[in-house]
Amino acid sequence: MRARAAAALPAILLLASACASTFHPVTAPDAARALDAWTLAIRDADLGKDANLLYDAVVSQGVASTRGTLAVRLRGERVEASLAGPFGAPLATYADGQLRGEKIASVAIAPRQLRALLAGVWSGEAPEVRGQRSGQALLVWSGSDAARGVLDLAQGRLVRLSVSGPQGEIEARYAGPWTPWPGAVVIDEKRLGSRLKLRLLSREPSA
Repeated sequence: MRARAAAALPAILLLASACASTFHPVTAPDAARALDAWTLAIRDADLGKDANLLYDAVVSQGVASTRGTLAVRLRGERVEASLAGPFGAPLATYADGQLRGEKIASVAIAPRQLRALLAGVWSGEAPEVRGQRSGQALLVWSGSDAARGVLDLAQGRLVRLSVSGPQGEIEARYAGPWTPWPGAVVIDEKRLGSRLKLRLLSREPSA
């Protein structure tokens, strides 16, 4: 019984413990500097703005892998996306919180979470700064929107963001250039072993 209860704990809590052990206690001035950098990152990302994004994308799950161009449409609270092959053949779609494709099992990611994962920021209340290490700060959001992020203080950008999805933990890793959204994103859904590897080609405001 106890073993089953432990296994049922959200994977993000296990990650939290592992991450926290690599960070050192943070002083009040350092925490304030990290929150200032985070406030600027949120402002620059402009999460609520409608936009069209185009990515070079690789979707993989186990040994199956599909490559194409991912077109993402952000409209208010709605997020829709379609993955097309080299000649425009449809390979996968994202709608109503589900990523579906011929070669992969359906992956559940809430629209609000997907928008945040692509933007490299997390909305909601201000995070708590739980630790620091070598120019990075550990940010933690509690409650129903539980998440953890590692903020690069010099760049004022997240290099890693982990959230709890319907099927378990979802983790994103980021690299630049930032415009201000990250130019490279790798999103891993742990339970199914699904990976979405993205390189941003363009981001334009919707008409």
